Amino acid sequence: MIIATFAIVLGIGLIWVSAEKLEKYSVLTAKQFGFSPFFIGSTVIAFGTSAPEMLTTFFVSLENKGSMVIGNVIGSNVANLSLVFGSMLLIISLKKLKISQEKSIKKNLLILIISSLLVWVVIATEPFNIISSLILLGTLFLVILFWYKNGVAEEEELVHDTEHKGVAFKLFISLVFLVFAAYLITFGANQILDKFNLGQLFIGYTVLAIGTSLPEIAASVSLALKGRYETVSGTLIGSNIFNGLCVLAIPGLFMRPEMSVGWSYLEWSPLLFILFVITFIFASYIFLITKKDRIASVLLSLLFLSSYFISLYFAY
Repeated sequence: MIIATFAIVLGIGLIWVSAEKLEKYSVLTAKQFGFSPFFIGSTVIAFGTSAPEMLTTFFVSLENKGSMVIGNVIGSNVANLSLVFGSMLLIISLKKLKISQEKSIKKNLLILIISSLLVWVVIATEPFNIISSLILLGTLFLVILFWYKNGVAEEEELVHDTEHKGVAFKLFISLVFLVFAAYLITFGANQILDKFNLGQLFIGYTVLAIGTSLPEIAASVSLALKGRYETVSGTLIGSNIFNGLCVLAIPGLFMRPEMSVGWSYLEWSPLLFILFVITFIFASYIFLITKKDRIASVLLSLLFLSSYFISLYFAY
């Protein structure tokens, strides 16, 4: 148990540091190509913060623990909107600041809702099938293509940063540490699973989901304190889409029937319902603040924050 705890704590610490570095060097690279703030948030930063989910999913899939994978995906997405967005909203509300959003985000809110529904359909039918994986990855490709077509900055906004040398190497090192961190968290989670005989769903929904969502929490709180709310929204939208369309697609690529052993959709339906409700409330709120600036609500932030802990009852 001591070894498992140490592995998880060390893994979370490494994820916190390496994911932050991965985001930093990814953004520096992306800016040199003239991408817009939303495109960087929804793709580069979102990919960086979703990398832990992808890597832990890969290691868990090697051990044929499909239920833990889905627990990680749903738990991370719920945590992103409830804990991350809730924390950001609470900070803004306590500072009594107004929050606004560019109207251009509306299409991305629709993409988030549609992708959430697609994830629900895949999990309700056959989440560990190669066909399902290809559908998810194909949809992700179309989404990224749409973001690219609509997210390139104007020519004068291009950034030619000559001061940051060796960015590619630093990016590679950050990814190496992130892989190692994901392995440590997966190792620790499996030790706890064997020790206490807890369900894969609960371990994936808690240990893996919270551990791999820490980068999103750190990045979003930091951006909120700096007043960069648009980037936070892009990060959360992109991260949840990546988690659903990319991370969920990984198990099916292994084409192992044993991945679905012990799988039951009925166990997950309440959590999927909670995820969709939170996603819909998030999208509705962001849509409202595109029309008019609003003072952030403390009650709404508490609603988001409490929703994750309410969902733990169904996960357990």
